[in-house]
Amino acid sequence: MTPTGAYYEGMSQDYRWFRQDELVRKCVVTNAYYSTQHGFTTVLEADRSEDYGYVKDRVDQVNRDVNLDGALFVAQVKRSVYGKAGFEVVTDGGGLPSRLLSLESDRLRPDLDENWGLTGFTYAGREGFYAPEEVLYFTNLGLEADCLGLSDVEPLRGVCTARHELLRENFPEIARSLWAPYVVLKADTGGLPLDEAERAVEALAEVARAGKSIAVNESVDAQVVNLTPDMGDLCELLGKLEEAVFTGFGVPRFLVGRPVENRATAYAELEAYVGSTVASVQRYLRRELERQWYEPMTRLLAGEGVRVKHRWNPVRAEDVYQLADAVSKLWGAHGMGPLGGRLDKAWEMMGWDPGEVKPVA
Repeated sequence: MTPTGAYYEGMSQDYRWFRQDELVRKCVVTNAYYSTQHGFTTVLEADRSEDYGYVKDRVDQVNRDVNLDGALFVAQVKRSVYGKAGFEVVTDGGGLPSRLLSLESDRLRPDLDENWGLTGFTYAGREGFYAPEEVLYFTNLGLEADCLGLSDVEPLRGVCTARHELLRENFPEIARSLWAPYVVLKADTGGLPLDEAERAVEALAEVARAGKSIAVNESVDAQVVNLTPDMGDLCELLGKLEEAVFTGFGVPRFLVGRPVENRATAYAELEAYVGSTVASVQRYLRRELERQWYEPMTRLLAGEGVRVKHRWNPVRAEDVYQLADAVSKLWGAHGMGPLGGRLDKAWEMMGWDPGEVKPVA
């Protein structure tokens, strides 16, 4: 069951799961963080680069002015959730970008001509609202020429539904049944009118549901039924569903706070993660930035023959693992280390949002 309610009305289904499912959100944010938040540099390519140093300086200043690091983080989150992400490029008096305004992905659609060429963007139902150069646009797994990508959340909708039913609906009922067994009441209402009989049965059921003491006479028969759910199987099922989410997003378990069997396993997962998921995201973003972002700026500043390349700072599995190992030691056994049970502080040291957790009492 997809999250419902007035608050979620009008939201796309995948965005609602991003908002509602804590594991989906953590995986999306983790991929965005490790793909974009280790920083980058720009490299100038020209026949006489010493004559064009001002181009690199100006481009770097524009990147700082528009907070390109933050925009790329948002872009990766939104392209993972919606399959696409776009930013309105606001320019200064000289034609260079001065701001990047994040656009609502579900209201943004590329306009194409009969030859599949991009002619602009429709936004909020207004065709041609933006010219091609007015939007910095990214897709996720764009398999077709329609400039539309695919959501990473879409294949996991069934898993999200099962997790939602287990955690939000089934487990609260199971928890109640563990300490308050069911009571079956058999009432003799043969001498009462139909409406009075129905009210009497409803009153008995309400008292039993509330877990209160019940005083009855010989016309009511009570039987206690103990229902003991198989918690082991339920937890195993929940673990399988969590594993499906990790696999869907390609995120190692321990990066989202789930323990692993040993250090060797964690290190191997990290190496595979950095070399596949992170590398793939960075490769795509780099190519699109050089084409859509740097090329127009260098052409405006210096004409043809000058290029600016985007270079990500390396994300090394060893660095990530060492950081996680250090945080784990500061946490200590059962939270008794130097961090003093401050789970929010551990999250912050790992570069995650500390607002996602509550401090451990």
